[in-house]
Amino acid sequence: MLRAIIVVVSLIFVSVSAYEHIVDQCDWSGSGENESGGVRAVYLRCTRGTVLWSYPRGAMRMVLSFPTSSMQRCPLDLTKLGLRTCVKISGPVQVFLETNHMLRPIYSPSDGKHENSHRCFRWQKRVALFMEAEDDYSFKNNKVKLQYEIESASSKGCVLHVSDEEEECRPCSMEELANAYCQSDLVARGTITAVEEQIYLDTAELVLNVNKILRHVQETENNENTNITASKKNIRVRVPLMCKARHGPGEFIIMAKRRLGDLVLICAPTLETWKETIQEIDNAPCVLTS
Repeated sequence: MLRAIIVVVSLIFVSVSAYEHIVDQCDWSGSGENESGGVRAVYLRCTRGTVLWSYPRGAMRMVLSFPTSSMQRCPLDLTKLGLRTCVKISGPVQVFLETNHMLRPIYSPSDGKHENSHRCFRWQKRVALFMEAEDDYSFKNNKVKLQYEIESASSKGCVLHVSDEEEECRPCSMEELANAYCQSDLVARGTITAVEEQIYLDTAELVLNVNKILRHVQETENNENTNITASKKNIRVRVPLMCKARHGPGEFIIMAKRRLGDLVLICAPTLETWKETIQEIDNAPCVLTS
């Protein structure tokens, strides 16, 4: 079956290369109930979105691109810097990442990973995912849901820094702290009361007792996981499990962004380090407070 898929994908590459006009569309929904199979092509150009595929049959080739509007606002060439794409998938499909005309599996209902896991990978220009519906018709009433987010791999510029795996756990520099503060979805001051390992998600969660919210960008969609109010005393922020995060005494400034509905840690300086940064940085993108 996989060999047949590879042949199909090779043929699709030819037709997709001639596709020039991709609309700035974020979401897609459709049904395969009345389809006999084949390969459906879906093109999305957005920083985040959701794909809903009910009664999945056959296969789907989905091409994700960074939106033209975001590229125009950014002075850097994002296609040269590279893009990081993260997806959250559930449902009766197998999902493959196309890389050098080969298919690398990134999701299967039986792969042992939790459906809330973030599956991330780097790519240049466009990301192409190939989804094959399961042949088990006990799934026929189920839906496939794929959420995605695309962000720049740059540590500077118009978007937040997302480091390589070997740098995920290193402290942020003063410049990165200033940029992260101004671009984070949430900046909160408080004490870390616990670090809870979520092995099934390959992540750990910092439990922060909030003393003060310094910055909060409201979510455009209702999401209970990241609904932060001024009266909320505890928040949870994800950090890679490999960082082996530990909680210590004193106050911290937690800078986090939303990714696929979850808060993900960007920087976590101590209050003392942050106050030093405020004094040292004289060209921050916004007003820094503690």
